Amino acid sequence: MILMIASSFTINYVLLVTLTVLIGLLTFVYFSNYFRICYFVLKIRGPRAYPIIGNGLLFRGSLEEMSKVVFETAIEYGPLTRLWMGPIPLLMTNEPRIIQEILTNANALEKAWLMKVMTRTMVGNAIIISEVPQWKRMRSIITRAFTTSILKPYSNIFVDKMDILIEILDKELNKENTFDISKILSKAALDSVYASSMGVNMNVQKGDSRFVDAMHRSCDLMIGRGLNPLKYPETIYRFTQDYKELMQCRDVVYSLTNKVISEKRNNYKNGINNNQKDLKAVNTNAFKKPLLDYLIDFTENNPDFTDEQLADEINFITLEAMDTTAKQLSWVLLIMAIHKDEQKKVYDELFEVLSNSNPDKIVFDDLSSLKYMEMVIKEAMRLFPVAPLIGRELTKDIHFENYTIPKGTNIAIPIFSVHRNEDYWENPLKFDPERFSSENIKKHHPYAFLAFSAGPRNCIGMRYAWLFMKIALACLLSRYEFHTSIKDMSDIRYQLELSLNVIGGHQVRITPRQK
Repeated sequence: MILMIASSFTINYVLLVTLTVLIGLLTFVYFSNYFRICYFVLKIRGPRAYPIIGNGLLFRGSLEEMSKVVFETAIEYGPLTRLWMGPIPLLMTNEPRIIQEILTNANALEKAWLMKVMTRTMVGNAIIISEVPQWKRMRSIITRAFTTSILKPYSNIFVDKMDILIEILDKELNKENTFDISKILSKAALDSVYASSMGVNMNVQKGDSRFVDAMHRSCDLMIGRGLNPLKYPETIYRFTQDYKELMQCRDVVYSLTNKVISEKRNNYKNGINNNQKDLKAVNTNAFKKPLLDYLIDFTENNPDFTDEQLADEINFITLEAMDTTAKQLSWVLLIMAIHKDEQKKVYDELFEVLSNSNPDKIVFDDLSSLKYMEMVIKEAMRLFPVAPLIGRELTKDIHFENYTIPKGTNIAIPIFSVHRNEDYWENPLKFDPERFSSENIKKHHPYAFLAFSAGPRNCIGMRYAWLFMKIALACLLSRYEFHTSIKDMSDIRYQLELSLNVIGGHQVRITPRQK
């Protein structure tokens, strides 16, 4: 009996010692790499930092002031800049040569830790922040629902949704007071993505705005967490009022998403959308189904693709369409309202294209002829990129020129600063669509313009966004002339939220277009 007890004690003791040593080794490896990153970052130029709080004193003002600090710091201390988010070291770069090395490097595909902290509560493990193995799998799946042959029929859906938008905007005609066009476009974009990629008509533009309001508020809360290192630890954040409010927003958003998925799945089980038996054809989307229909098929035939993953991806796609695409379109309209001569050039091109092909309605085949419109959109995205900051985390050391950037380093790319880098853009604050003419675009460094990011992990919905923005602009500019009380681009006040936003909204007025 005594021997048995002694033997049991010895085994438990050995296990305890082994576990302690293992934890100690892991802790040593983690902190040794952390100190290695710190040692490297300390050699990089940046604003003065302090123990524990890092550069926290720079982020004491309004969101507008904090946004300018981030963008201006990247320019002032470039090409590589260091910031300390509390005790967490962060590199920034606005140098296209370095950015190209990062965004194309297989060891820099992981999204930055801070981005995951900010967004995971709201978007789960969606493709925007998922770890590299899952991202690779999901990207290969989702891209099958964004091919040109699938997107082309969406143009008719978008035109129909623009007709509803025009009916709403007609109520604002000839009013003296301005209105925020981004709020109205958010609903139109959401209506469009549901009708196209999800295959359901939700009538969002004339319906309840709770979903849109919840999306917008969640974006505010997420960026608020990102700018406050005290809220980074999950155990602390869960006790804050922000977390409670964010979860309320999440419940509103996911309730609608789950409702749509549930209805689609019921149709699938009833045989409405399940008339193909070829498993390979289903998995490759050979039947050219919209995104949600295709993913429903995929989950039925691939049990490892869970309902939770499906909800996360659908929720993220709707958020991207509603916030990112609609807001970028709002920026384009606001800038054209300031630059009336450019607005007229876009309209003249549109009038010419429609007169030569389809005088009654814009169609998909017209869009490639709208060259000047595309130049204006790109220049608006250069000056005010709706995704002004992206981040990556290195999974291995990266060697570049005189630098060896350690594994685990988080690197932020302030696209806003890159697009205003004087070394690559002459007179960068001037609005000049000719920068993107077929002749001039060849002169640009390929990584000096990052409106849709770049490299293997670029924006998966880029072609969808272009299609929606061009059709929306064609429908709106053929009917309205846009005005604003803002006299000059320098008068625009902006701030970094989850996307770049105008303080006070994208305020415009509309009058009937004089044809």
